[in-house]
Formats: sequence, C-alpha cells, structure tokens
Amino acid sequence: MRVFFINPPFLGRFSRSQRSPGVIKSGTMYYPYWLAHAAALVEKNGHEIQVVDCPAAALSEQALHQAVLDFNPDLMVLESVAASWYADCETAARLKKLLPDSRICLVGTHVTVLWRETLEREPLIDFIAIGEYDYTILELTENLHRPDRLAHIKGLAFRQGADTRRTEDRPLIMDLDQLPYIAPIYKRFFKVENYYFNLSYHPMVMLIGGRGCNSLCFYCVYPQVIHGHSYRHRSPEHLIGEMCWVQENMPEVREITFEDDNFAADRRFARRFAELVRERGVRLPFFANLRTAVDYETLKALRDAGLRNCAVGFESGDDRLLRTMRKGQNSDIQARFVRDAHRLGLLVHGCFMVGFPGETRETMNKTLDLAFKIKPDSAQFYPVMPYPGTGAYAYYEQNGMLATKNFREWLTAEGGHRCVLNLPGLSPQEIEAFCERAFRRFHFRPRYLMYKIMQLLLHPREGWRSLKAGLFFIWYTLTNRRERQEPFAVSAVPTPEEWLHEIRVPMGRMEKIKRGDQS
Repeated sequence: MRVFFINPPFLGRFSRSQRSPGVIKSGTMYYPYWLAHAAALVEKNGHEIQVVDCPAAALSEQALHQAVLDFNPDLMVLESVAASWYADCETAARLKKLLPDSRICLVGTHVTVLWRETLEREPLIDFIAIGEYDYTILELTENLHRPDRLAHIKGLAFRQGADTRRTEDRPLIMDLDQLPYIAPIYKRFFKVENYYFNLSYHPMVMLIGGRGCNSLCFYCVYPQVIHGHSYRHRSPEHLIGEMCWVQENMPEVREITFEDDNFAADRRFARRFAELVRERGVRLPFFANLRTAVDYETLKALRDAGLRNCAVGFESGDDRLLRTMRKGQNSDIQARFVRDAHRLGLLVHGCFMVGFPGETRETMNKTLDLAFKIKPDSAQFYPVMPYPGTGAYAYYEQNGMLATKNFREWLTAEGGHRCVLNLPGLSPQEIEAFCERAFRRFHFRPRYLMYKIMQLLLHPREGWRSLKAGLFFIWYTLTNRRERQEPFAVSAVPTPEEWLHEIRVPMGRMEKIKRGDQS
C-alpha cells in the first residue's frame, strides 16, 4: 500500500503539532512528530510512504495536489487541530475529489473528540483514527480494501451505511521501543532548516522520550485526549540510540529538543538517561520540558548530560488558582525549582497563562509579578485555551464562559491565539490585552535588556539565539498590526522613571548573568 502523511496548509507558518497550535510570534515551527511516528511504523511494515509538511515547507494546496497526484496514494492521513478543523475538512474533501479512489483519514486531538461531528460535517472523509493512532493507521493500511475487517480495528471511526460507527478504544502503546526512530523520517522528507524553536540552538530536531503525563492539569489536551495520565517512556538505551543516529547522520543539527510533557516525570529514567549520554559520548546539548517538582539531583544529572534550557509551566502567581487548575505545585515549590536551576546555571523559559476560574485583574498582575520575581531567561503569556476533551473545556462550557464555539474564531486573522473566555468581570479582549502587555513589559524592561546584552557578550551563542527570536517578534508585530483594546493598567513599555530605577545592574554580577540569573 502507498500511504501519504500530510500536515496540511493553513495560515502560513502554522505550527500544528504544539500544545496550543498557532502562528507563533517567535517564529517557532514544530516538527509533525506524531505523523512521523506513524509514518515510520507503516514503512517498517513494508508499505511505501510519503510525508509532507506544508506549513514548514511553505507548500500551497496547489503544490500539495501535485505531490498527491505524483504519489497516487491508497490512503491519505491528515493531522487536524481545533483552530484549523474547518480548513482541514475542506482540504481533505478537495483531496478526495482529486483522487476519488484514495481513502482519507484524519488524526489528532480535535477529531478524536469530535469524530462524529467531523464525519457528519464532511461526507468525503472516510475515517477518523481515535487517540494514539500509530497502530490504528498501520492496521487500516493493511485492511484498507477489506470492509469486513474495519469493525475489528481498534480506535477507528467510519461510516456504516447512513450511520457513523466508532470501534472500541485502542490500548495505549506500553512498549515505545517497538516504534522506529523518527529522525530518519526527518532526514528523508524534511529540511531541518525549516523548523525553528526559539529556546533551542538552530537547527534542531524534536524527539520524544515518552508519552503521557502523570500530572492532572485540567487544561492540557494531550494527556486528556491522546496519551493518558501515566508517563510511558522509551528505554534510555533506545532513546540514546536515536540521539547517536542524529549525531552521526545529521551533522547540521545543533541541539535536540525533547517534547515530552515532562521529561523528568520518572526520576530513574531521567538519571539513567543522563548517565548513558555521558557513557555513549553524545555531544549534542538538549532542551526539555520539566515540572517544578523535579529534584535537585535529577536536575543536576540532566545538566551534566547536556541540558542547557528548559520550559516550565509556572502558569499563575496565585496559589488558589494553581489548586483550581490542579497544577500540583505552589509558590514555595516554584521558588525552590528556580533556585536550583539558577544554582546549576540552567536557563529557564517561564510559561504563564491567565483566564483560569476565579481569575481577576489582581491575580493576573500577581502572575506578572511572579515572572519578575523568578527571573526566567524568557517568558510567554497566553490566555487559557480550553480545547475540547479537556476538563477546562467542560468547565467553561457548563458555566457559559465560552465566548464562541466557532473554532474559526479561535485564532486571529494572522494566526495568533485569540482568547475565547468570557469570565466574570474579564472580557476576552481584556485577557488578550494583558497577555500582550505582559510579554512586552517583561522583555522590554531595562534590566532584562541589559541582561541580554551581557548574555550576548559573555555567551554569544545564547545571545544570538535570543536576538533571532526577538527579530522574529519584531517582524511579526510589524507585519500583523491590528487594533487591540487597551483596558489594563499594565504599561507595555517602562516609564522613564522605571528605566532610571532598573538601569542599575551591578557589573559585579556578570557571571550570574552568564548562568541565567538576572538579579
């Protein structure tokens, strides 16, 4: 069989695989790693594959059509998410009209939850693969022309006469070592230069050490919809093997980015991984997502193995809201993690969100104050995005707090995240305006700018990485101007008095700045 895996075109550099898909101001473009996993498995079992990432390669739908005609697949697999759902359905329908004998299957978080609505919305879509879809796609490929076998494929939704049908859920893959490496898929089908992550050295590749997350945050879509609330990791040996493959076969790569929800969820795995990195002579540095609960010794082991930067979800500066969102941390845990990271010289990217149940102007400003206090190397501020299938979506829907259920309205015209929450006393526009101002307020502080200048002088590689992200942001801002409501008392740019106050950065602390401490 011939299977074409497609990340379809939508809004230019639309980063579809990340947790909150959109066109990102820093220029970030994720690899379609879930599609790559499934493609590698299908090829391993003797089928011919093609993989195309339209947003990263800047391929138009017309170019996609030509590629499809050239390959003439039996099955086309398209990834879909909430914000692009309508467009993805329309793209799938046009592909079906182009090749009527080929079958169309959609995959991803959104269609996993709204599988019936997807099939009813677009009659030309043949299948939906539910949840973790690697083996679902493989079995569908092998039984594509055997309609009597479809009902026996777990994790599949399809039409049966005038009705739609969903088979029983597919169990999660417990032995992830049985899946092939995805790096060879990257090398054959993608240009690594097309992918960018502002927290990693460029060019980089994205790998997955494990799936699932044992945390219960009520807003996070992948654990609740696809991968579950237990962390299933590859063996450290298998993962190190892929890192070595990258090092030997992709010499242009400067860093590995691990996109696990929490790379150190299993302490023994993380420490054994760090030990093997040193034993096997892996020289590539790496980035990872972490939680504040990671202990000092594990953090140190990862640092010694090559961890240089990590993204951490601090989310809110209010302990009550942290309990509401089931984050499993508080301000004391946050402070301890930051002390440990700075002590080890690790860079930290702080992730902050606003719009939680009980959010007020006061709690939003406490979140910004937290960002100032903990001094991450960089920060992001986003509205809560309550994707279908999450506890967050259920809560906001039940309480009448969703401003819209039209997923076309979940992004701005340029692809930025649009707040869809109407909270008591806070409009969507107010929350958006706060996020915009908080971002500028954090990154345009005199002390922060001086920290970055020092970083550029003392650690040029890190400085140029930050500068490139800043240039992406400026380009995005200049090319995507739009009117915004400005109701918040959080100035976007410091006042002259604040500049004079903050400009006093002790020169004797340059070494701390080099390690990532702006104090």
